[in-house]
Amino acid sequence: MRHRPDEVEEHRLGEIEYQLQYKRIRRMYLRLKGPEAKVFVTAPYRTALYEVEKFISNNTAWIEQQKDKQARMVQKPVRRYETGEVIYVWGKAFELLLLHDPDMVYQLCGEKAAEALQKHAVATVKIANNKLLLVCPEEFDTARREQCIDLWLKRQLEAFLPAIFQGCGSLVGKRESSWYVRKMKTRWGTCNTKTGRICINLTLGHLPPEYLSYIVIHELTHLWEKGHGEQFRARMDQFYPPWRERQQGIRKLAYML
Repeated sequence: MRHRPDEVEEHRLGEIEYQLQYKRIRRMYLRLKGPEAKVFVTAPYRTALYEVEKFISNNTAWIEQQKDKQARMVQKPVRRYETGEVIYVWGKAFELLLLHDPDMVYQLCGEKAAEALQKHAVATVKIANNKLLLVCPEEFDTARREQCIDLWLKRQLEAFLPAIFQGCGSLVGKRESSWYVRKMKTRWGTCNTKTGRICINLTLGHLPPEYLSYIVIHELTHLWEKGHGEQFRARMDQFYPPWRERQQGIRKLAYML
């Protein structure tokens, strides 16, 4: 086989667009380039294209994980959880309003919230009039305010997820053994294929609800197929045809997190 030139070639493998360059090296390498996280492969001169595509297929999970990670690193805003900030809940924007004054708390959030603040320094989160009200002691710093919002959001997810898992499980034909919610930095969900236990990322509560369904279906599908290869994609096409649109769209919503 003759040597190929060193210029970069453009290729596509399923939903993955990638660039390929041949060099005088002994093994293939894969990396993501630029803010758009373009897949870039360098390969030895005599490597057949089917070998390159097999190499990419075997690394699909890593590619998706890195794309999600890079999207969050580039776009995710820095939050201080102060009055006037915008917090997204199920894809809808709410202005955050911090409340420390008992009289104002009583007026906007009711007697229980005012009593919890005065007697026990317990925080309360509530949506009212297109605002996200955070009742908490004035001395709570950014980290404590974030914890309050996260705990409230976790409860929203935990109330919503039983119905989601039931519906998605019927669609996929597999059932989780158990599930839980946890805040994760680089993954939307995980599935232990041996035990059937599924973890859902807390931050999905910030996104439109259809993305939660997409992730639940994705993780349940791993109970059929461990990897992200052709058979996994075929099942996703069967269970949730718009999954590719969700996969692309979720990377553009880091500003909501």
